[in-house]
Amino acid sequence: MINALINKYAFFSRPFLLLRLLKTPAIAGVTLTLSLLGGLTGCQKQTDNQSTSNQSASNQSASNSSATTVSSNTVIDTQLPTVYATTNVWGSVAKAVGGDKVNVIVGVDDLSQDPHDYQATATDKLNITKSAIMLVNGGGYDNWGMSLAESVSHKPVVINAVALSRLSPNIDNAADEPASEQHQHEIKTADPQPSDHPHLPSEGHSEVHSHSHGDFNEHVFFSLDTAKKVAEAVNKQLAATSPANQAIYAKNTQHFIQQIDALKVKAQQIGQQKVITAFATEPVIEYLLADMGIKDVTPKAYVAQSETDAGVSVKVLNDSKSLLSNKQVGLLVVNAQTEDATSKQLITLAKALAVPVVAVYETFPDGVTSYTQFIEKTLDDFAAATR
Repeated sequence: MINALINKYAFFSRPFLLLRLLKTPAIAGVTLTLSLLGGLTGCQKQTDNQSTSNQSASNQSASNSSATTVSSNTVIDTQLPTVYATTNVWGSVAKAVGGDKVNVIVGVDDLSQDPHDYQATATDKLNITKSAIMLVNGGGYDNWGMSLAESVSHKPVVINAVALSRLSPNIDNAADEPASEQHQHEIKTADPQPSDHPHLPSEGHSEVHSHSHGDFNEHVFFSLDTAKKVAEAVNKQLAATSPANQAIYAKNTQHFIQQIDALKVKAQQIGQQKVITAFATEPVIEYLLADMGIKDVTPKAYVAQSETDAGVSVKVLNDSKSLLSNKQVGLLVVNAQTEDATSKQLITLAKALAVPVVAVYETFPDGVTSYTQFIEKTLDDFAAATR
């Protein structure tokens, strides 16, 4: 039987597999046969997955902004321009613009991964080398991405969302230039750029991310105005890289901006003729809260202390709990992807007091594959909690 199988599958030219087969005890003919067939087909999995992904992308309309991005585990080598994005949120914006005329590879593509502390791989570096454009959040959110871009010999044009946003007084407007020049212009010492978005002050981020950004909230992917600016920058760079597809990119960009404008109207309707207050355990969604007309009443001391290794003091935690107990908070907003002992206590108290708890995400939750879906789901969750 073994000899028959060897003869049958000899044309696959896999000597190592046959050697393993010869050393395997023939416990059952069926088991042995399945092992052989599994080995012969298993190595095709990566290629098949890549083919399926490419076929799926090509079947979608060029103006379809819900097209899914490509995992960082896949190295693409085609004639289409390639964009590497540090997260699937920004990757989906690039895909919305490029449609089936662009390859998009993302770094952080899993809910269990923290974009701040992501450990980049050799595959990420290789993918960046193959990319004409790199899309980063910036503002210290994904420094690992900038470090990788600077380390490769072929440096992609880097689109920096924070720089484009003009929301930070400390970031130069070096929004789309080669990685080496991006690094030189990252910190600005001149007067701050004017802001075109309602900017509520924030004192940083939860200690679970182990970083501090002063009064600037780097989570600009929740700024709808910034998302439009990023789409326009991607359109510009894709058109320069692939002029033959310029009209498609422009049409897709226009469609994406129309969708964002509609979402902004939807956001504004949530807080119309209402007084809604929110306590946020992390300032992730600050910009979208402003669009919704929701007032952030998180104590400054809470946000500041959450940045420290010691965490929030007993006094500040008790003061925060009092806001919930005294009905001074209409919503508790938590980061679904990070949690510490302090936020757990607040969640428990909010549920006991029937204060709605709204979870927000920094990367796509299950079932979400596009930026517009990402924002719409978030708005729907807040609308349901404020009815």
